[in-house]
Amino acid sequence: MRQKKIVSGAVVMALGLMLAGCSGGKASFSEAPQTEFKELRDESFSADMTGAEIPVLALEKPIDFCYSSPEAEMLFKMEDGVWQDATDKEIPIDQERFQAMADVFLNLRAVSEVENAGDLDQYGLDDADHSVYITDGEKGEKYLFIGDADPDGNYYMTIEESENIYTIKPEALDALVFDYDSLVVRDSLDLTASAGDLIKAVTVVDGKTVSYKTADTEAMTRIAAGMTALKPQEFASFHATGPELTSAGLTEDQRMTLDVEFSNGGNTESLTVYVGNFVDVMGEKRYLQMEGSNMIAIVDAAVIGDLLNLTEEQNSIQNTK
Repeated sequence: MRQKKIVSGAVVMALGLMLAGCSGGKASFSEAPQTEFKELRDESFSADMTGAEIPVLALEKPIDFCYSSPEAEMLFKMEDGVWQDATDKEIPIDQERFQAMADVFLNLRAVSEVENAGDLDQYGLDDADHSVYITDGEKGEKYLFIGDADPDGNYYMTIEESENIYTIKPEALDALVFDYDSLVVRDSLDLTASAGDLIKAVTVVDGKTVSYKTADTEAMTRIAAGMTALKPQEFASFHATGPELTSAGLTEDQRMTLDVEFSNGGNTESLTVYVGNFVDVMGEKRYLQMEGSNMIAIVDAAVIGDLLNLTEEQNSIQNTK
């Protein structure tokens, strides 16, 4: 299901935008450049439309592309040649993956046209589970309804205000991506670090600042292990607002911090991460934000414990305030 954000009016929206940001500003001891993120992208696809030869749509100037199922509603817009989330244009949509999906319906072809179709209800089209809404700069609005499957496994489909009923391949329906995360280019890391790679590190935990040097072997070993294991895959927000940062415990007055300088492939780089509240009541995961990213990741508490060199008590949910 797509990422959900609750906005209650223009005032809250304006406040959220004012408070939102990568991190609230970095107070780093290091002049070294921030290490680069790894961009997580799901593999793109090309729906196999072999056998679908009847032209239904040919839209070349899409403006809106929306689709829904009983579980989710997805809303996107095309602006200046770029697909954007309709509610937050700052979320980095994977253009290649999204376009591959959209192309199936912008250039929709059917397997067959139903002759003497009759009532829509016999095809599951009177109350269709799936719909696709497209606005096009030249051809206007197109509202598609997708109903039941026929005996061959193809799906019945009709366009609003049209008397025609077609069958389309199941691959067309399968092309609709309801896993919102897989449509976003996500910020992650792919580091391999050892204690010998770390030059210096500073943690801020419960308002207390601790500095580590290369001689602090035990602490540096833990921090390096945490850096190596820090490969965010799960996210709570892809463009955090002020209220979301506050709720996650990631505002400047709430968060814990790691600031580390290290050698990576012969280059000196830095990494700054901010750690917030526990996600779950069992204390197994915590919120985390990387400097330079607007995303809020969800990370195993054990990784956080190594990153910040925390004691078991410090990394326990019983220790939260």
